[in-house]
Amino acid sequence: MTTLTKDAVAPLGVKPRDAERSKNFFALGLISWMYTRPSEPTLVWIEEKFASKPQVAAANRAAFAAGHAFGETAELFEHPYSVRPAEHAPGTYTNITGNTALAWGLVAAGQLAKLPVFLGGYPITPASDILHELSKHKNFGIRTMQAEDEIAGIGAALGAAFGGHLAVTTTSGPGIALKSETMGLAISLELPLLVIDIQRGGPSTGLPTKTEQSDLLQAMYGRHGESPIPIVAAYTPAQCFDAAIEAARIALKYRTPVMLLSDGYLANGSEPWLLPRVEDLPDISVAFATEANHLDADGQPEFWPYLRDPETLARPWAVPGTPGLEHRIGGIEKADGSGNISYDPANHEHMVHLRAAKVAGIAQDIPPVALNGDVDDAELLVVGWGSTWGGHRRRPQPVSGQGPQGGPRPPHPPEPVPRQPGRGPAPPSPRGGARDEPRPALEAAARRVPRRRQGRHQGPGRPVHRRRARDRLPEGAGRMTDVATPTTTPQDWASDQEVRWCPGCGDYSILKAVQALMPTLGGTTENTVFVSGIGCAARFPYYMDTYGMHSIHGRAPAIATGLALARPDLDVWVVGGDGDMLSIGGNHLIHALRRNVDLTILMFNNQIYGLTKGQYSPTSEVGKVTKSTPFGSLDQPFNPMSVALGAEASFVARTHDLDRKHMVETFRRAREHRGASFVEVFQNCNVFNDGAFGAITGKGVRDDMLIPLVHGQPIRFGAEQDKGVVVDERGRAQIAVVADVGEAALLVHDEAAAEPGLAFELSRLSTGPYEPTPIGVFRAVERPDYGSETDRQLLAAQDKSGPGDLTALLHSRPTWDVP
Repeated sequence: MTTLTKDAVAPLGVKPRDAERSKNFFALGLISWMYTRPSEPTLVWIEEKFASKPQVAAANRAAFAAGHAFGETAELFEHPYSVRPAEHAPGTYTNITGNTALAWGLVAAGQLAKLPVFLGGYPITPASDILHELSKHKNFGIRTMQAEDEIAGIGAALGAAFGGHLAVTTTSGPGIALKSETMGLAISLELPLLVIDIQRGGPSTGLPTKTEQSDLLQAMYGRHGESPIPIVAAYTPAQCFDAAIEAARIALKYRTPVMLLSDGYLANGSEPWLLPRVEDLPDISVAFATEANHLDADGQPEFWPYLRDPETLARPWAVPGTPGLEHRIGGIEKADGSGNISYDPANHEHMVHLRAAKVAGIAQDIPPVALNGDVDDAELLVVGWGSTWGGHRRRPQPVSGQGPQGGPRPPHPPEPVPRQPGRGPAPPSPRGGARDEPRPALEAAARRVPRRRQGRHQGPGRPVHRRRARDRLPEGAGRMTDVATPTTTPQDWASDQEVRWCPGCGDYSILKAVQALMPTLGGTTENTVFVSGIGCAARFPYYMDTYGMHSIHGRAPAIATGLALARPDLDVWVVGGDGDMLSIGGNHLIHALRRNVDLTILMFNNQIYGLTKGQYSPTSEVGKVTKSTPFGSLDQPFNPMSVALGAEASFVARTHDLDRKHMVETFRRAREHRGASFVEVFQNCNVFNDGAFGAITGKGVRDDMLIPLVHGQPIRFGAEQDKGVVVDERGRAQIAVVADVGEAALLVHDEAAAEPGLAFELSRLSTGPYEPTPIGVFRAVERPDYGSETDRQLLAAQDKSGPGDLTALLHSRPTWDVP
């Protein structure tokens, strides 16, 4: 084919390398002859596509003509094939691929739900096209995030779901396995989330570009514990549009993650699509909770996050920013109703059955099975799902000697199984008793579907950043009206939950410092969110009377990233330990820092794994003897300050749990910084690593062992202020005696230096918590934060293209009318 193409275009003076590029048109010409397709539309398209490159257009025309002539003269086929015109219903059509239809379905779902759309995904074949397509439509208020990995993609989407967005994550094949832990968290949180799997051949990396329906069992059972989710399967490229809307409807109505299965065949396949009328699409809008729904023991209104709609078993969706509904959710089992942590086996069984019953009940909300063929006396039912519909819809031929056979069943959601005609089974009843006995609900609230909070997330527009509105929004861009901030006390920020840390743990001191700080910041409890991972420090959100999420090991920075991007009006904090942040979560931490997401990140460093009973951590010293390293650890420890500075964090600081005043001031600086703020807190674990920092933080030694960093001041320390920091001829920071070098030689601390080199040198002054160690703010520089830049792109897209118009989008490709 290459030789024939080169010969055909040679008279046009085309270079041999460029000539090879025309061979696809040679093949197209041959195919056009073989299937008796008209040549004129292709030739017109060539002229339009390559109008600015006449020589390329001429070469492609010549190659196409040569391929067509080759089919006529080569006598390789006895005759061409004739394709009869397809019969289509009247209406307006366009050609569309499955991935494009799916992406447009997500755009439509956001419009129909009146919610902004957030997509967190990692590039993977063949799902990447959905990320590519949605990224083009920022004028619809769509936020897309190319995450650092599959786990971060779904984590960011889950954070956005907590914030009240229509949240989506996309992947293919092995990406589903990586997302499974966070899917389990979403099931426990009972938040709406779309998990889209464009299947491909496996196992492992398998066949990235080849089609295979390989993930049904993974979708149904690929999570630990009892964790059912509904599954929707698209069955034609065009039907991917409807499948996306249906998956969103189920997720929003039932407060559950939903798996949407497509595959490479549908994703890349194209077919004519009868464009729907926007006004005929379903309303899938959802009501956020806005009021208390329960009475406490004293008869006072309160909010229970796990009280359920009696018909759907869905819990209320109360988004951060709603006054009076502050609550905490997480992956540890919750008591039915109150949502408090529960270790009661009976309550766990009850919650397991409730979640299963909720999914099973969806069978009442989808069409019943429609049987085709000779169903009255059939002995065999052929069942299929997904893209096999193309061949599956042909009625199976009878098998000799085996009697009559039934026709196929049209594809429906594989899970739950649709009810049979006239046999709609009721969902299984939840069993078991809850530990917290439900008290009488407020009479008015018990029957009312909560209204969506007025003015928040209406339509495709982006939410308003309340905390720093003057910095994030141009004049006239929907700025919120200034309101007086209520006066609060530290007690107003403390929840009613019992603090369950070991007596004497340094976490108590950090908690008190944060609670003392919050009333001085001018914020409100409803606009503040604490996100944590797993570990002792991760219990922190339960003890703050704000919104909070106790997530899973290491994933807090990714989840908080999605929440901060989706809801820039919120004050988002991340709390975790050194194991949580620098081991399993290390990748998420450095990406949150390098992106400069507007987060305040507190890392409690006790140089040990406490919750798992005393193994060495990523910050433990070499030679650390623990239960897992009885002969001493061999790992070189991380220096958290160096890690953060190496990630180009814009704010990096260190404090310790024995100085509340220093903690409060450091936390204040971190919170007031726009962008990613990282604070390491030396924190004592008195059970498994007692006294780890005693050599530098004890009252009797801290003056000589802690080096205070004060912007614009020479760095000197010691009880007599007789020691300081200098820079040698190689640019290395060193400790010196002031009398030996002179005060003029001391390094003047510049936390705002554009280059992090000297800050990095300061982070290397000590090699462990037994040498003089800098404390305070290492670096505080201004650079655009990720959320502001995302907002800027959305505003620019809306200024250029106007607000999203769904009808215009659906007609943005070439269309034709069938009378």
